[in-house]
Amino acid sequence: AENVEEIRNEETMLANLKPEIEHLKRQVNEGERQKKVIQDNLNLIKLSEEVQKMEEDVRRLDDELNAMGRDDAQKALDESRRRRDEEQEKRARCEGRKQGLSDQKRTLKKKLNEQEYKDIDERHRVKMIEHETTQIVVSDLDKYYDALDKALLRYHGLKISDINRIIAELWSLTYKGEDITNIEIVSGQESGSRANRSYNYRIVMSKGGTKMDMRGRCSAGQRVLASIVIRLALAETFCLNCGVMALDEPTTNLDYENKRGLAIALAQIIASRAAQSNFQLVVITHDEDFVSMMKQELSAQTGFNMPERYYQVSREEGHDGRFYSKIHAIDWDEL
Repeated sequence: AENVEEIRNEETMLANLKPEIEHLKRQVNEGERQKKVIQDNLNLIKLSEEVQKMEEDVRRLDDELNAMGRDDAQKALDESRRRRDEEQEKRARCEGRKQGLSDQKRTLKKKLNEQEYKDIDERHRVKMIEHETTQIVVSDLDKYYDALDKALLRYHGLKISDINRIIAELWSLTYKGEDITNIEIVSGQESGSRANRSYNYRIVMSKGGTKMDMRGRCSAGQRVLASIVIRLALAETFCLNCGVMALDEPTTNLDYENKRGLAIALAQIIASRAAQSNFQLVVITHDEDFVSMMKQELSAQTGFNMPERYYQVSREEGHDGRFYSKIHAIDWDEL
C-alpha cells in the first residue's frame, strides 16, 4: 500500500511538472528562434558591410575606368568584336574555298589518270617545240617579207624612173608644142598596211620648173598623145619578151605637127627593135596622111629593111547581098 501511495505521489508530482516542462520547452524553442534571428541579423549586418564594400569598390572601379577613358575602351572593345566577327566570317569562307579546292584537286587527280591525259608532259614538250619552231619560221618569213617588200619598192622606183626617161624621149620627139616641156608618171603610196599597199598614179606635166597635174588642164590632142606615149613607154619597159604593140586610131584629135612627131617616134621604135624576132607593131587608122608620114619616116631610117606593104581593110558587098570585110595587101609604092 505504501508503494502504491508513493507511486501516486510521484505521478502527481510528475503531472504537476508537465506544464512547467512544456513551458521550459517553449522557452527553449523561443530561444532557438531568437538565436536564429540574431544569427540572421548578424549575417545581414555582415552582408550589408560586404555590399557597402562592394559598392565602394564599384565606385572606385568606375572612377578608374572614367580616368582611363571608358568610352574609348568601349569603342575599342566594339571594334575588336567587329573585327573578330569579320575574321571569323573570312575564316569560314576560306574553309569553304579550301574544301572546294580540295574537291577540285581530287577531281583533277582522277582526271589526270584518264587515257586523255596520259603522257601529257611529253606531249606538251613536243607541242612546245613545234610552237617555238613555228615562231622562228614566222620570224624568218617576216624578215624575208620585209626584204622582198624593200626589193619591190626599189624595183618599182627603178621602173618608174625608166618609164619616165622613155616618156621624156618620146615626148620630145612627138610633141611639137611649147606649152608642155615634159610629162611624167608620179606615184604616191597610199596609207595602209603592207598587205593592202597600193599606189596612186597620176600624170604630171611640166613647163620649166613648174609641175602640175595634167588632168583637166590639157587639150584632147595632148591627152591622146600623152596616152600613146605612156603606153609606148610601158611597152618598152615591161614587154621586151612580148613585142606585140597595137595602136587603134592613134592620131585622133592630133594636129599635123603632133601627127608627124608620133610618126617619127614610131619609126624610131620600129628601127631600134627591128632585130627582135618577135616584135610586131599593129597600127589601125583611117588617117591616110599619117600612113604617108609613117612611110616617109621609115624610109629615112637606116639599118633595117622597109616593110614591103601595108594592109587595107574595106567593106564590100558580096553576091548574096551581104557586106563582108576584105583585107588587101598594098605596096608602099602605091601610096
